[in-house]
Order: sequence, then structure tokens, then C-alpha cells
Amino acid sequence: MGKLRVQHGTYPAHTVEGGTKAYRWCFSNKILIGPVPLWGDDYNKWTVEITMNGKKHTDPNKYERDSILHKVYEYCDYYYNKYKKDGE
Repeated sequence: MGKLRVQHGTYPAHTVEGGTKAYRWCFSNKILIGPVPLWGDDYNKWTVEITMNGKKHTDPNKYERDSILHKVYEYCDYYYNKYKKDGE
């Protein structure tokens, strides 16, 4: 018997590297960062969408399903380190 295919667009299983502090901080400060599945010619690829101040920005790069959440957490760390205030 073969391995079952995972349906495209299914949120990837993952573990958080280094905790969720940066992710929670971003969410609390209305910086929403998440994976988005791509379709058409880019089927089976993912990208990252970032919503800040009511504006959506999309990472122009394409990622594999297994690495997309690593990239999401990299963005969370980036914005956490860039905008957090001392004492947060």
C-alpha cells in the first residue's frame, strides 16, 4: 500500500522552534502572518501573507509545504525584534 496524499491547502503539521512569544506578540499587535497555498502553475507551493495596518503584503517567494511554517516564524521573529518596545 502506498502513502496517502495530503490534500493541497491542508495546513502543514509543525512544531514551533523557540516558542510562540514572537507569534503571539505579532497577533496581539495586529500583525497577522500566515501561510497561503498557491494554485495553477504554482500548485503544491506556498507563500506567506502579512497583514499590517490594514494592508496585505505577500512574500514573492514560493516555498515547499514542509518549510512554509519555518518561514512564517522567521517573519514573526523579524517583526517582533523590529517593533517591540523594551519591557514587552
